[in-house]
Amino acid sequence: MNARNFFLLFSLCALVPFAAAKLSLSMGWFAGEATNKGQWLTQEVKLIPALTQGDLHWTVAYVSSQACIQQCENALVLLQQLYTGLGRKQLGVQAMFITGDKENLASLQQQFSALKMIPFSTELNSVATKKTALDLLDNQFVIINQQGIVLLRYPLADAVAAQVAADLRSDLLRLFNYDRSRL
Repeated sequence: MNARNFFLLFSLCALVPFAAAKLSLSMGWFAGEATNKGQWLTQEVKLIPALTQGDLHWTVAYVSSQACIQQCENALVLLQQLYTGLGRKQLGVQAMFITGDKENLASLQQQFSALKMIPFSTELNSVATKKTALDLLDNQFVIINQQGIVLLRYPLADAVAAQVAADLRSDLLRLFNYDRSRL
């Protein structure tokens, strides 16, 4: 095979998959949002400090800007059940309650012992960013990566809480399957 035929064959092998991908995207044959059930954030929000190297790779949290009342307590019960239901996968995840209100954290910690309770950190974000983040994520479950950045959010107001928990668990287990840093 001479150099010209080789170059032609090589170009064809590179251009055909590219053209097929471009055609499938332009015709709408590819549904990109069908894989995960949560909503990707369009801006970067850092909620917690970066985790140290260890077994914990993911954080599942519930975010509330106000004092924890009945709806918040129901969400915390759901989060604790979700965390307990992970079984041996609990070794790679932590469950957390992030709040803008610091008043009742001690009493909530006694009631929900499996959850880590933290106030929203002003050291990581400015006051304006804090208000924006709490407004954006208020009354929602979130999945946070090792760097403390929110990846996915699950609003509670849109759906039944049990369905939100099932969606969250599904996406979290998928993240565990694709997490190659634990090998």
